[in-house]
Amino acid sequence: MLSILVVDDQREEREGIEFLIHELGFPLQVETAENGRAALAYLEKKPVDILFTDVRMPLMDGLQLTKQALSLQKGLKVILFSGFAEFEYAKTAISLGVSEYLLKPIHVEAFQSSLQKVIDELTHQAQLQITSQIKQSYVKKHVLFNLVNGLGMPSSMKGVALDLPDHYQGAILMEFEKNFFEDAEPDFEQFILTLLEGSSDYLNLNDCQSLLLFSRLPSRSFNSLLELGIHIRNSVQKKYKVNCYLAIHDEVIHLSELSACLIQLDQLMEYRFFSPDYFVFDAKTDFYVSDDRLPELSDHDLLNQIRRDLTDRDFFGVRANTELLYQKYAKQLQLSKLYVKYMFSSLYQDIMTSSAPIPETELSREIEKLYKADELKEIKEILFEAIARLEQQYSCSEFLHRDIAFVKQYIEEHYGEDLSLELLAARVHLSPHYLSSMFKKHTGYGLNKYIKHVRMKIAKDLLLQSHLKVSDICYQVGFQNVSYFCQNFRDFFGQTPERFRQANRR
Repeated sequence: MLSILVVDDQREEREGIEFLIHELGFPLQVETAENGRAALAYLEKKPVDILFTDVRMPLMDGLQLTKQALSLQKGLKVILFSGFAEFEYAKTAISLGVSEYLLKPIHVEAFQSSLQKVIDELTHQAQLQITSQIKQSYVKKHVLFNLVNGLGMPSSMKGVALDLPDHYQGAILMEFEKNFFEDAEPDFEQFILTLLEGSSDYLNLNDCQSLLLFSRLPSRSFNSLLELGIHIRNSVQKKYKVNCYLAIHDEVIHLSELSACLIQLDQLMEYRFFSPDYFVFDAKTDFYVSDDRLPELSDHDLLNQIRRDLTDRDFFGVRANTELLYQKYAKQLQLSKLYVKYMFSSLYQDIMTSSAPIPETELSREIEKLYKADELKEIKEILFEAIARLEQQYSCSEFLHRDIAFVKQYIEEHYGEDLSLELLAARVHLSPHYLSSMFKKHTGYGLNKYIKHVRMKIAKDLLLQSHLKVSDICYQVGFQNVSYFCQNFRDFFGQTPERFRQANRR
């Protein structure tokens, strides 16, 4: 509701104007002041929308009050009224930027007309401001979407003043079950932002992921982003009755590093498949495993699983299960060092020979390093270095390039179908985790983002080259929800599908 401050040194005048406002049905919150000084003291404490003041008053007249009030509140609308039709008063009022000038005694029609005019101007300004803020928000999201996807600053946005910081203090990736955002309430973004303290930007990435970027970290209720992440997870679960997984990065991120940060968060999020009881993952922790899970895992089961991971080229699985094996032996101090080293040397040999035969002398030399290790942690480092070398060899192989090319072609030919990571991985006989990791490394896109990019490109072509309805295009490119399709299109191109079609067909 708009507010008005009525100022007059005559009480009957103040009460008469207040009565008239209510009698005419104006939706205004009315405040009063008996002189200019009292009115200025009120304005210094609280903002108002309209100042309705007499000109001639003791202590501070209406013109002095108007000048100081407008310096305090730039958008203030001022209506002056006076019993004197003096030209100098009107001239001064115009120079100050007064909206209306009324003469006493006030005529109801003139009063109603002037007040309605001022209210209409305020309403129009508010609508323009809201429209501008919404447009600015869309533009900002469009730029951020490009940056986090490694596409750089859009050429059309270079030189444009955007409300973007030079860097962010941290980020949280939220992940839900598939297609969550197609059915989520439209005010989900606002719900999340109300949970946060400090300045943050929200970006919907796909049908199951959103990204929170913090230009200022929470400083009061939460000691860290980890604590805030736990609070977000619990709040979402309580309201929406779904599991929300979060990956946290609490270091400084420059705008040029947003894409690399998202890749790290995506990789961290993969641990949810190995630790289903955890919902919040911190980048500073290598791996998550509960103590009650370790006794259920035998050496034989873990070693066989690692060998299967090696065969599937699932290097994330190799690292994760090797970590489990390491944690298990780190807790069993009663075992002999010789037995532990023998067991890990067997695993090391499997890793070293999984890609290609290795000369016996070289293999013996490498295993000797493992036996000379003084601490179990050193053995873990040796194993992880070998896994990293093996992954590098595979990532440079012509077979991997062929598989990724096949996946890209399959997406471009089947964009209208349900394309899951598991389906695509099965097509090239790779593990889902390995395909996801390598696809992002070689293309700069996560699989979900690449699928979305292809679908948006096809949708754009259909909008420009056909007369299909937006809803038909939505289903044709693989979306099941029209409003969600329109939201994604707007985030990607900065306009709704219908506006994009109108603007580019002229």
